[in-house]
Amino acid sequence: MNLGIAGKVALVTGASSGLGRACALALAAEGAKLAVAARRENKLEEVAQMARNLASPDARIFAADLDQEKSVTKLVSDVQARMGPIEILIANSGGPKAGTVSSLSMDDWDQGYQALFRNMLLLADLVAPGMRERKWGRIVALASSSVKVPIKTLALSNVFRTALVSAMKTLAGEVAGDGVTVNCIATGRIATDRLRELFSTAEEWKAARAEIPAGRIAEPEEFAPLVAFLCSAPASYVTGQIIAIDGGLTPTLF
Repeated sequence: MNLGIAGKVALVTGASSGLGRACALALAAEGAKLAVAARRENKLEEVAQMARNLASPDARIFAADLDQEKSVTKLVSDVQARMGPIEILIANSGGPKAGTVSSLSMDDWDQGYQALFRNMLLLADLVAPGMRERKWGRIVALASSSVKVPIKTLALSNVFRTALVSAMKTLAGEVAGDGVTVNCIATGRIATDRLRELFSTAEEWKAARAEIPAGRIAEPEEFAPLVAFLCSAPASYVTGQIIAIDGGLTPTLF
């Protein structure tokens, strides 16, 4: 299938590893003009070079601290100055500190709010007006299965990723008439450094895998194709959705 995104400027945040990296490379394979952003410039350059070897010869890196508002604002400004208007946004942030509601400090809550909600919403807020003017745009926010079923030890994710999904759902209704789609992914257990951090022993990993109906933990490359499709021309009628990629883990109807 031709996704119809060759030459479109695509910004992927948190792109130095894991899900962000896989999504970036999936878009690059479709010929998107790729901008990858994260803190680790050396890792970003590896991703950008892989993208150039696929079908994104103009792929560029942008160092950014997604926890800082000024850095996020500068990121969008720099990408648009060097590459043109952003037409595709993959809003991806790192995993939050683990903890329960009662164990987390107020500073933890403030940091979670900035990183998981405010600055991800800021990214969308910065790119959506231009998308609406041009009558075309794609925003995909990577969230967590915690937006469907709260995870006991990930209170920050439960609260702020759910808030982000709610904001994106609301935004989707506001921009749909201008040819802009906004969707969210409820990410399940994918083999990333973050998941290895949460399930750090062989016994924990085995138990995590056993809870998944598919019987295994997916690789990031299995996650990325659906994200790429949501950014495509053929996906123009798919918006305001929260789609789980989780091997059947989430036991809910919606």
